[in-house]
Amino acid sequence: MMSSVLSAPVLAPADGSMATRMILFMALLLGLLTPSMQAHPLHQKVQDDEQRAPLDRATLKGVIDKGANWIIDSQRPDGSWGSHAGDPGITAMALKALVDSPRAYREEDGPFISAAVQSLLSLQQSDGGVYVPDQGLMNYKTSVTLLALTALDAGRKKPRYLSQVARMRDYISGLQCSDQSTPVPYDPTTHISSWGGIGYGSDRRPDLSNTQLALEALTAAGLSEDSEVWKRAAQFISRCQNRQSSNDALAAAQKTSTEDGGFYYHPDESKAGLVTHEDGSQSFSSYGSMTYAAVKSMIYAGLKKDDPRIAAAFSWIRNHWSVEENPGMATPENPDRGQMGYFYYLAVMARALQVLEVETVTDATGQEHLWAQELAAVLIQRQNPDGSWSNPIDRWWEGDPVLATSYALQALNICYQTMED
Repeated sequence: MMSSVLSAPVLAPADGSMATRMILFMALLLGLLTPSMQAHPLHQKVQDDEQRAPLDRATLKGVIDKGANWIIDSQRPDGSWGSHAGDPGITAMALKALVDSPRAYREEDGPFISAAVQSLLSLQQSDGGVYVPDQGLMNYKTSVTLLALTALDAGRKKPRYLSQVARMRDYISGLQCSDQSTPVPYDPTTHISSWGGIGYGSDRRPDLSNTQLALEALTAAGLSEDSEVWKRAAQFISRCQNRQSSNDALAAAQKTSTEDGGFYYHPDESKAGLVTHEDGSQSFSSYGSMTYAAVKSMIYAGLKKDDPRIAAAFSWIRNHWSVEENPGMATPENPDRGQMGYFYYLAVMARALQVLEVETVTDATGQEHLWAQELAAVLIQRQNPDGSWSNPIDRWWEGDPVLATSYALQALNICYQTMED
């Protein structure tokens, strides 16, 4: 029940003045404000006024520098990164974060770039992939290595890594489940949960997360627009969407569609769980990271921005706008689930909105969001004093500060590129 003190003169001032703050302070000191009153719009307005000042690029550059310096200082003696052991996937993530930063670090700037490159290239296998045998995650590690090397070569008259990148490109495209797969080809109608997707490489089950990363890498590597890889991938992605008219895998999975336009992990799985309807039928829950991943992937695959699948996904984004959590993951019983994959979510959100070439997103209430400003502001708030980031909800390796910081910096680098001087 709301306290009667709400109508008392103590809350009469309607601005963010010093007098207002003193009144609020005295009320708190005297215990006059209940928890519900402390969330009163007046108190919120003071917070909003303090947070509304636009973030400038110079400030953001300083934040990125602080994070980049932490990454550099965390490098292992062999040139790799990883909190527990050198790992090509995490090494490539850290390297790309440094290369894409406002400083645009390159090999000549120091061993934090050159030694990292050599560490990665030393792990390129005869099949073109970059990985440690028997450690898995081959697509992930190869894709992020390709992205780091193409970022290094960006703008160079004479790229240095063309041959290595070409081998990585062929390795990644060869992981796609298709009629080109060996020893036995896939069939698009029989293998409805796999066709067109790309997985970790250590198993034969594809997923949208690996597929989106592979498609970003293949785009960076210049895979021909005419390649059948894109068409097959578009079909796999469509089979991960809550949109009945374009998802023919729902019947095979014995699921209905929520028709909210969002996306989930695999044609037969959502990391956000299931929705059970009143009639007993079930649907896969859509969630933020996979929805943004799908949007950018469909653009890479050649779909137009006004394609109904992209339009439906963007409606989901508008209806679930958040920079505070990975929307769709939390449940009433476990609200902390919203922080699962949080830094991955922000990184893929930034990339998707950059690919869409939008500066603002208008949410379902009609409020317009300068997404780069909001995303950067929340990451600044969450940065640790030493410059790193980490996720206390340690899911998908985000408890590793090297990985979390790499995700955060990749998102902030995009924000920096997007923001005006």
